Amino acid sequence: MKYRIKYLLLFLPALVLWGTAATMIAGYKARIWNIGARESYPASLMSEGVMIAVNPLFNDALAAQVFDKDDIVTRGIMPLAVVIFNDNDHAIEVDGMSIQLIRDEERIRTVTPGEVVSRLYGSGKSLLGQPTSKFHNEKALEDFDNKFLLHKPIAPHSKGGGFVYLPVYNAGNLASYLSTASVYIPNVYRQDDGSRLVFFEISLNAALPAAGSRHGASR
Repeated sequence: MKYRIKYLLLFLPALVLWGTAATMIAGYKARIWNIGARESYPASLMSEGVMIAVNPLFNDALAAQVFDKDDIVTRGIMPLAVVIFNDNDHAIEVDGMSIQLIRDEERIRTVTPGEVVSRLYGSGKSLLGQPTSKFHNEKALEDFDNKFLLHKPIAPHSKGGGFVYLPVYNAGNLASYLSTASVYIPNVYRQDDGSRLVFFEISLNAALPAAGSRHGASR
């Protein structure tokens, strides 16, 4: 009998861990994200017939309205919405992987959906690029991947967009940090001839006071 008890105690932590992972995987539900009217995005820039707007989900409450996880920013990831309005007669394409958050000498690039899910569903915080969990939440991964702005084509006289996922290290003071930061978008291309538009650099300060009213999500 005592050997049976010892055996159960030995495997109890693993059973609890697997049970927690199974609960997280089963519980995730993708949430709808809608693009708002262009005038609802004060942090924006117009150039060569293209308007690009950015909207940082800089706290857990804002991020949870778009993604089904209530501690995204606390765990070190800030989703940044990038919305594109194309007024041209030709399609354009935005390279999301080249987008950077810049502040003074700091330049922060997006991490991939796989890295995001690994950090969010791991057993704790990790350094950038070091996964914290061997479990994979496939439903969360699918949602973060679907909303990821990679190579996004925008048809003529149309709109589109998605998210980049920026690693953050001081969630409690993030709004203050972002108030003096900008989003740098270097690679915007015409699809008809492959030429590159002038880069976009958009200050985030205007997006901060009322960001909660512009999240564009519905439950």
